[in-house]
Amino acid sequence: MSKRLPIFVYFRNRSNSLFLRLVAGFLCIILLLVSLTLYSISVSKLNVRKEIVQYNTLMLNSTMESYEKHIEMINKQMHLYLYTDEVQRFQYTPQYINYPILQKEINSWVSNSYLFIDNIVLYTKRDEFILEKGTSTDAQTMFNVFQMSKEYPLDFWRQQFEESYSSRILPSASFYNENFGHREDNGQLIPIIYKAKGNSGFMIIVFLDADKMFNAFRVAPSDDFMIYNDQGQTIFNRGDQDSFISLSDLQKNDSKELVVNGKYYFHARGKVSGFTYIHRVPVENITSQTRLNLSLIAILVLSIALSVIAALLIAARINSPLQKVIRSMQEGRPFRSNIREFDIISHQLYDKQKTDQQLALFNQLKAIRQTDKTSTLLDFTDKNFVFVLSHVVSKENYAWEHVSFQKWLYYIKAFIENEINQVFPNSLTFQIEHNQILSLVFVENIGDLEDLLGRMKDTFGQDREYGNITIAVTSVYSHSKYIADAYQEAQAVLGKRKLIDAVQIVTPEHVSRQLSAFTTNQEKEFSVNLREGNVEQLEAFMARLYAKWDGNELSAESLTSFGEILLSKVKNEISFILDGGEDDAIHASLQQISEKIQQSITVHEVEMLLQKGVALAAKAVRERKLRAEQKDPITSFVMNYVNEHYAEDLYLDILAQKLNLSGGYLSSYFKEKTGMNIVDYINEIRIIKATDLLESNRLKIHDVAEAVGYRNNTSFNRMFKKYTGVTPTEFRKNLNTPS
Repeated sequence: MSKRLPIFVYFRNRSNSLFLRLVAGFLCIILLLVSLTLYSISVSKLNVRKEIVQYNTLMLNSTMESYEKHIEMINKQMHLYLYTDEVQRFQYTPQYINYPILQKEINSWVSNSYLFIDNIVLYTKRDEFILEKGTSTDAQTMFNVFQMSKEYPLDFWRQQFEESYSSRILPSASFYNENFGHREDNGQLIPIIYKAKGNSGFMIIVFLDADKMFNAFRVAPSDDFMIYNDQGQTIFNRGDQDSFISLSDLQKNDSKELVVNGKYYFHARGKVSGFTYIHRVPVENITSQTRLNLSLIAILVLSIALSVIAALLIAARINSPLQKVIRSMQEGRPFRSNIREFDIISHQLYDKQKTDQQLALFNQLKAIRQTDKTSTLLDFTDKNFVFVLSHVVSKENYAWEHVSFQKWLYYIKAFIENEINQVFPNSLTFQIEHNQILSLVFVENIGDLEDLLGRMKDTFGQDREYGNITIAVTSVYSHSKYIADAYQEAQAVLGKRKLIDAVQIVTPEHVSRQLSAFTTNQEKEFSVNLREGNVEQLEAFMARLYAKWDGNELSAESLTSFGEILLSKVKNEISFILDGGEDDAIHASLQQISEKIQQSITVHEVEMLLQKGVALAAKAVRERKLRAEQKDPITSFVMNYVNEHYAEDLYLDILAQKLNLSGGYLSSYFKEKTGMNIVDYINEIRIIKATDLLESNRLKIHDVAEAVGYRNNTSFNRMFKKYTGVTPTEFRKNLNTPS
């Protein structure tokens, strides 16, 4: 027994060494990895198979929801369209002059690529008359020439008038255009019929492009797809032409997936249409994805073994330096070693610790789920901290030649981090947004931070030629659970900054004035002038608006928010006037202006950008109106005559006599070309002229009424309020009232 004691004592003493503990730890890891590998092999096939089945089920549900939402949207739109005034007149009292209006609306739907509508056909039983996107014709020509299909001959469409339903989705079929012996394929289309209750003499047929819908809604990589209706008819089929399982056989199985003849059938039933959607995948495709790569497992095991061996060889030499590195990490400072490798490791571990803390802070601010270990890096109580948020904006007119904005931002971040860490150790600084730098500063005396920020402000002032820097400081918090609240406060405080070309330090106590929205009077005036393309009046309107801003401490948040609202109003107004190409171009320009407003440094920059956006839209509207006038001599004459003689007595008969036309024809023609009645146009021009005269504040209201053609003050007051929302007296009073 006495001989064995020294050996026992020897091993007991050696067991406390780092080397032996590393060896024991690595052996435990090896055993654990082996156990996990064996367990993974036993369960991986089952788990992977379940995941693949679940994935295919989710893909099918996504495709089904897309189809169902689209069908529901088309049904709602078509039922509303069926009962519009234009369609009702087409059913009972069709007039050729109304056909372009109907075709224009049809083409607006057809041209919308997100609706997947190939054509919309209005079909009357009484005279077999048809109106569609490109022409008007009879039913025989339509369904025997332009829209032919073996599955849907002319007699089929005639028979639908006798069927008692309000809407029906028909199975897809191939349609083609056969004219003078030449056949042109129209594609695979799904017809949908809409009829009004109690009216068996009219119906709307919507042809949906089945292939485009499938390509847009398909999520799964496989093309093997089928849609059944309640009667078991095939609404749409794509992919492998092998016979699908019938709907009746499918309904016998309660499961959402079914294996038949070596094929996986995933199916789901839509709540809107009642259709059954089926996605089919060969069983071998699923099983092939569950096979484990044994070579990969062998390489993994070999890599683990080699890593353990290498670690064991190094363990004997890292005991003492590693202890020093650990102590330096606990003290929150890098360890300097005579061994270059350990010196590098120490600094990298220190940097990693900082990076992990920054990542933990970022995840907490962005509400990103993180591990328990990461979350504890910023878990503290009774430790005062503030956020310092630095907002950097480059000057638009500065030419970045020798250095880029991002590089300048990196230098600013390095400067902020260095200055803060010298006074407040363990603080964290990192770039939170593309132009924002966030610092978490642990403070004991807020006065020290104020002094530091004052010095930094002086330094930043030397870089004013490159851009503008604003420093937002939050209130003092004392617990890590308030980090998200503190960051929200930092962003809110930043929004209170002034738009001035100077370095600012903004605190929660900073007070700024908010901008209010347009008054009813201003809203009407702005809208009327914009719709008329009155650039000069709008410039004067904006100048009056800017004049009321002078002397007010307006915050950046209020100005940018006001700019967004104003540009949104402009977009909404011009969308009803300009056509697609012009509207898209103006919208793109307004979007660029909106982005520039977010990066504006001064109030003047915001004002100029808003002025530019409004003027750009107004000029586009005016050019659009001028082109419309030049294209049509009749409407051009009427508009010019009204603008020149608005102060005189103007009647429809006078205008018609000067054009040698009847009053009824001129009224209908002008309405068709411009979209408004002549009387409404005359009143609108007169009210616009009246607002100009009222702004001068020289003429009395009854003199203004006389000057613009109204002989009766009551009529003038009524029309003025109709077009501006206020009476002439209220309008003049509001001109001198601050917004």
